[in-house]
Amino acid sequence: MENQIIVNVDRRQTRVAILEDKRLAELLYERESSVVGNIYLGRVENVVSALDAAFVDCGIEKNVFLHVSDALLEEPTRAQMRRKMESLPPIRTVVKKGDEFLVQVTKGPVEAKGARATRRISLPGRYLVLMANGRGKVGVSKKLADDKERERLRSLAEKIKPEGFGIIVRTNAEGIGRTELEADVKFLMRLWRSIQGKMRQVEAPALVHEDLSLVFEVVRDVLSTRTSEFVVDDKVTYDKVLNIVDNVAPRLRNRIRLYKDAEPIFSRYEIEQQTERALRPQVWLPHGGWINIEPTEALTVIDVNTGKFTGSGSLQETVLRTNLEACDEIARQLRLRGIGGIIVVDLIDMDKQRHRAQVTSAFRKAFASDRMRTRIMHITPLGLVEMTRKRTGDSLAQQLQTECPWCNGRGRVLSPETVALRAIADLRAQVRGNGAKDYALFAAPAVALTLVGPHGEEARRLEEELGAQLFIRTGEHFHPERYDIEPGRGRELRKKYLPYRTGSKLQIEPGQALPVSQAGLVAAVNGYIVEVPEASPDRDQPLRARLTKVDRSYGIATPL
Repeated sequence: MENQIIVNVDRRQTRVAILEDKRLAELLYERESSVVGNIYLGRVENVVSALDAAFVDCGIEKNVFLHVSDALLEEPTRAQMRRKMESLPPIRTVVKKGDEFLVQVTKGPVEAKGARATRRISLPGRYLVLMANGRGKVGVSKKLADDKERERLRSLAEKIKPEGFGIIVRTNAEGIGRTELEADVKFLMRLWRSIQGKMRQVEAPALVHEDLSLVFEVVRDVLSTRTSEFVVDDKVTYDKVLNIVDNVAPRLRNRIRLYKDAEPIFSRYEIEQQTERALRPQVWLPHGGWINIEPTEALTVIDVNTGKFTGSGSLQETVLRTNLEACDEIARQLRLRGIGGIIVVDLIDMDKQRHRAQVTSAFRKAFASDRMRTRIMHITPLGLVEMTRKRTGDSLAQQLQTECPWCNGRGRVLSPETVALRAIADLRAQVRGNGAKDYALFAAPAVALTLVGPHGEEARRLEEELGAQLFIRTGEHFHPERYDIEPGRGRELRKKYLPYRTGSKLQIEPGQALPVSQAGLVAAVNGYIVEVPEASPDRDQPLRARLTKVDRSYGIATPL
């Protein structure tokens, strides 16, 4: 199946969409650096026998979790992993408090949980994964189905593997010759020697190796002969991608394209609309059935229903067809939504054993192209499919949404940062489209504060970027997902929405205070955001203040 890779680079975030048959298959976000894949020189802070684990200080926000199965330098056998408690040594015999060693983060922090790490370092290249503690082991990706090709690649890997290291041949290596595999090994060995050199120069806790940023990780892991086009809307990123492709896959250079059109790239490829649908629990199937996806703290539950689909044959055939359609859609939705962990699918009951076997086979086939490791069990007597999918970080919903303050956490709404980024995209489109140079923007307090920045600097940067004057205003009555943009002329908008000058006196009521992390009082006075650095944000009495600085979207005042 051909794919397209669409990259949107913004000052605040990078987004990568992977389309298959023009349908959104994966959506990846990078708003801050990920720790997954990073290698640290860590120090054991404490060892907890009750968890059979240690907590390692790596210099990041929370100590990383190191289970005894990940603390062993030699990978446990499958038999040991099936009988973890009895077959693995106690954690206190493996590591001790104060020990210092390299660890690699395998799973990023998820909500309240910290990151998870392993001592078995692996370095992914384009065609191979080099295992520093592999001890001569050679493996081939299970997603390579051709037995002859698997044997050919295994034979090549045996010949080129460095002494004492292990190698796993990746799916991308299909059809690749010895020369390319040797080049990959040489690159990874240079990288390993660089990591060892840096480890000797730093003191724990310290970052020793940072994994690739999102765009270049996609170039390494996804870009292939199956990619019809790789489109990026940022010239600097485009040039860097070309440089990498020239070194690792020069024959794919002509598939890299710089997007220059005025229409936002994600709108052109209809990615925004598909993203909206990916945040809804209900997904319709081609013939009128539907699935409902409900993530919980412990697992994700998916319910399959026939809906409006009645079919033209027997009830059994209708049920079978709906379940088969659900298999493909569930696989796509789990990839798109970034859902991992334990997943339980409640299929429509099937009486015939051959139908159940057909659906189980369809499930496994549907997940064949998933880059995350999945394990699918058989259908239980209750018609449930139990499966696990590797989880490395937050899901799409966790990245784009936050708990809704309007419903006390019973539902979810878009996060202030997501709404702010959408408002900025809308502003850009209006600046290009309608010719107006100045705008008033109205949004909920959290969104307005995100647009304005801690001391007004983000609003100033945005004005410079757009070449427009902005009057950002807020109010408690604004819905957290909505914003309004009013175009106009600067003089008219100033007269309408900025009745203040330097020296103007204000009265700030306790209810006008806004929840911010910075010290001092920040309030919305008639929608205008004002900072009073010397005042407490916890006041329960009105405050008289004089404005000492007045920008279009942010003012600074001092108490009278």
